[in-house]
Amino acid sequence: MRDLATLWVGPLGPIEYASIASFLRHGHSLTIYSYDQLDGVPAGVAFRDANEILPAREVARYSREGSPSLHSNFFRYALMAQTDAVWVDLDIIALRPFDFTGPHIYAHENEERVNCAVLRMPKTSPALAKLLRFQPGMRGIAPHVTGLRRLKYQIKTLGRGVPIEQWPWGSTGPRALSAYLRQYDEMKYAMPTETFYPIVPNDCERFVAPGALSDADFGPATYGVHLSASNVQKVLARSYRGKIPADSFLGQHVARARAEGVL
Repeated sequence: MRDLATLWVGPLGPIEYASIASFLRHGHSLTIYSYDQLDGVPAGVAFRDANEILPAREVARYSREGSPSLHSNFFRYALMAQTDAVWVDLDIIALRPFDFTGPHIYAHENEERVNCAVLRMPKTSPALAKLLRFQPGMRGIAPHVTGLRRLKYQIKTLGRGVPIEQWPWGSTGPRALSAYLRQYDEMKYAMPTETFYPIVPNDCERFVAPGALSDADFGPATYGVHLSASNVQKVLARSYRGKIPADSFLGQHVARARAEGVL
């Protein structure tokens, strides 16, 4: 059974506990790395200092959104290089064991891109080598920006590029990963969309709409589902007063986590 690992910044909430419970339920070991003390780590989950993988004085964030997802991208690539663990975002709900045996574990989120919410790359991957060059404070142009648009960036910045913290959302994550996988002919290892991303982010309300989804709605090709937590949180705030409906897909998994003593 594959070992799983992730980085977490801030307190754990119901979505994260539901995700953790789903991994434990299917027999996986899980390590959560953090730069600070993390309260409420469930029994059976390992906790480790994130500085072991990627030493940092502070967590890098995207300037516009203030999101630490920028740093989580740096961290997940370092994790690929230094361990054999499979990275998982804590908004993945596992529906069956991740019993993949190959060194490449990633799946399409659409026809053009793969996502990195579940990720394993071999240490010898040329694409990984390029991703490992990302670091806080560096300047450049996001790798998915090509053609005339890239030329305009080069002219506008006198060839220096822009600080990585100002790159568009996803530029160091799915977009960069997809660009480099394609460049080095590693996109061919990507699994189908159904593996982890059967529901697109724009349809994420189905995860919290009462009675809209259950585990039975996903076939054997789906190993887990990516909730797109940031989008789900917006839906909850807009339509459900921030509360997770008990009879929704997410509500059912939160209840299972509570029943299993994880939450």
